[in-house]
Amino acid sequence: MKDLPLRFLTAMVLGIVVIGSIYYSYLSFSLLLLLISVLSGYEYLRLAAFGAEISNPEGIKRLGAALTGLPLALSILPGSSDVQGSAFIILMVTLLAMSFLFSYFLFKNEAGDWRLYQAVCMALIYIGLPLLLFRWVAAGSGQYEWLKPMTLLLLIWCNDIGAYFTGRTFGKRKLYVLVSPNKTLEGFFGGLILTITCGLVLSIYVHPLSPVQWVFYAFIISILSTIGDLFESLIKRRYGVKDSGSLLPGHGGFLDRFDAFIFVLPASGLFLYLFWNS
Repeated sequence: MKDLPLRFLTAMVLGIVVIGSIYYSYLSFSLLLLLISVLSGYEYLRLAAFGAEISNPEGIKRLGAALTGLPLALSILPGSSDVQGSAFIILMVTLLAMSFLFSYFLFKNEAGDWRLYQAVCMALIYIGLPLLLFRWVAAGSGQYEWLKPMTLLLLIWCNDIGAYFTGRTFGKRKLYVLVSPNKTLEGFFGGLILTITCGLVLSIYVHPLSPVQWVFYAFIISILSTIGDLFESLIKRRYGVKDSGSLLPGHGGFLDRFDAFIFVLPASGLFLYLFWNS
């Protein structure tokens, strides 16, 4: 656990920034999501660029990252608060921008490397769109409800903390050694138990969900958080790297830190849309 102090310090600073952004306003929350989208998209495209025949890899990564964050950026513009009215425009403009980007690939003689197209589409679907949809869910009642993203992050962090310390202390049986050799069954159940416990505590103080709904929500988040971690590990293993980046000391990159958050957003957003009683 020699890296624990560095991990803890980075987590504290990042946690303060994230919590402050969520609590302060809808705009600060939106800008946080935009930052996560662009930096995670850049890191994903950086992974995809390894071994690809690209004449200008840095330019491609920047353009692809900008496209990943484009839907969120458009949704923040004045006049975009009406989800139903703006969704069509945002989708069409994003697809048009993708067409221009692919045309750029073509004329830069990058058309032969299919990994470019695959990576850009994947970054948009895997990262950009889920973050946009969750931004809309956070204000689904017509006003921003900061408890939606805050409680989601608390559940994810409890899963991470429970899995990390239980796995380090008691871990013996591997969870999925072909994808992530360090994850253990003991860590998985430690994360699950702590996440459900957090859900029970939240049910006492946060009442838009019933206690049963909180437990079920926590269960879903814990399972999908773990799958999200494994999915990102699979991506990194596919490209032969340990971390997606180095922006967060002790944690790797933004995609390493927010992989679970991004992966659970579709399920979390749907659950909150259906059951959150404002």
